[in-house]
Amino acid sequence: MPTSTSRLPRGLLLCCALAFAANAQAKAPKPAKNPETEETKSLLAQPFVTVNGEAQSNARAEILLREQRARGAADTPELRTAVRQALVVQAAMAQEARKAGIHKNPLLQAQVELAQQNLLVQAWQQRLLAERPPREDELKAEYDRQLATLGDTDYRLRHILVKDEATAKSLIEKIKSGAKLADLAPENSLDVETRQRGGAADWSNVALLMPPLAEALKPLANGQLAAQPVKTTAGWHVLQREESRPVQTMSFEQAKPQMQTIVARRIIDARVNELVTKAKVK
Repeated sequence: MPTSTSRLPRGLLLCCALAFAANAQAKAPKPAKNPETEETKSLLAQPFVTVNGEAQSNARAEILLREQRARGAADTPELRTAVRQALVVQAAMAQEARKAGIHKNPLLQAQVELAQQNLLVQAWQQRLLAERPPREDELKAEYDRQLATLGDTDYRLRHILVKDEATAKSLIEKIKSGAKLADLAPENSLDVETRQRGGAADWSNVALLMPPLAEALKPLANGQLAAQPVKTTAGWHVLQREESRPVQTMSFEQAKPQMQTIVARRIIDARVNELVTKAKVK
């Protein structure tokens, strides 16, 4: 499987084998923790600080502390003082907003409701995966399925993406006359992810490329420019094959985090489909 696909330019990728991107950013939801004890619930409900008679609970402080710790901050007295001050400032502003009647705005109320609903959804997903985590055999099956989709060759290409065929042909003629594709890309390419790199894309497996690009690359030699523009749903491409190599793959252990993301998403989607099917929608 490819060592890097997540940085490929928009419009070049066929939507498959995303799990094998070495730079993949998607992560499976974390498992939910065991329900809090009654003693802990009582502690979290107690005031951390009180502002104009309105309590800001330990639970609110804990949320802010967790956010800071997740960013690498140490749980120090200074951090807790900063959290206390943040709660004071937020409470003072929120109280003033309520005095002004801002909380009665129906769109603001809907925004609060949607935020609450989103948090509930996230918590539900975490609990679902804690109760039904991806199994090892499911991860291995997904790994094997992904491997089966890959072609035998990886390519590194350079391109300029434009809107129309005439512009693409004009750029090809300039390159044939001595101009370099890398020099023309910054001013002419619509692909924001590659144009400042002279149109250069990262390595990609042939199976991940849109079919017109894959077919155009195969007969070219390394370093060769395609004689004609290549049309895809993204537009017209002035295309050059930079390098090729036998497909590079990850081991199952290396790919396991990505497999967990895919299988976890599938578990969630299956349950959601059940819920939607049973839901009474008017």
